Amino acid sequence: MSEPCGHIDFYPNNEGIEEASHVLVACNHVRAIKLFIESINSKCSYVAHKCNSYQNFLQGKCFLCKENDTGCAIICLNTVRPNHAPGSKYFITTGKDTPYCRRQYKVMLDLAKPPRAESWVQGFMKVSLHSDNGVIRNLDLTPNGYERMEHGTSRSFVVTHPDDIGQVKRVEFYWEYNMDVLQPRSICFFWCNDHLYVSSIGVTEAEDDGNRGKRGIQVDTKLCSQGPREYADIASRTSAVFIDKCEDQELLN
Repeated sequence: MSEPCGHIDFYPNNEGIEEASHVLVACNHVRAIKLFIESINSKCSYVAHKCNSYQNFLQGKCFLCKENDTGCAIICLNTVRPNHAPGSKYFITTGKDTPYCRRQYKVMLDLAKPPRAESWVQGFMKVSLHSDNGVIRNLDLTPNGYERMEHGTSRSFVVTHPDDIGQVKRVEFYWEYNMDVLQPRSICFFWCNDHLYVSSIGVTEAEDDGNRGKRGIQVDTKLCSQGPREYADIASRTSAVFIDKCEDQELLN
């Protein structure tokens, strides 16, 4: 069922809603039971975000849980009903296998627009997150296909991983341009520029405080490119490194 009907309605991975709208298939009810059982004793909290669509959730538009923001609810035995009117939808992304619970990271890209940049490019992106506690490698920002990126704008992506590595100190960003024969303007050989220009990358992990029903501190990090310019010039199929020394970088510039 796509329409909310309970006191509070959770949609893990948008389970079956989009598929069921096109073909006669059932949602994965067995998975729902497994998620609920695991949530009872899991040290990792199943934090779902109130949002009007799963797509907006994945784009980071419903990521904050603080008061006066979008609001969140935790899937557990004693779920606390948030102060929202009936009919709200709460989305969460889980793993394919047990343990299903995942830490959620919001990655925001601020794109530069130098004179030589195309107005837009499309392609695939991955990030590796480094902290003092470890590294998460090759998080896919475009698992469902290429994304169109408008230079001079900002874009956000929500990605998940089993590990909580704490505050991110370094990001490796990978870019690969995509040429689509069905879109002639995307075909790029000698007469266009397939580079992506990134000013900075923001990473936010919403940490749980262990009090099943409340959220803890939002861990935010802004990372900037190394080098003399205020942005990273990233050619197709190459990577760029961003570090959490934006203030130092601004002084150098």
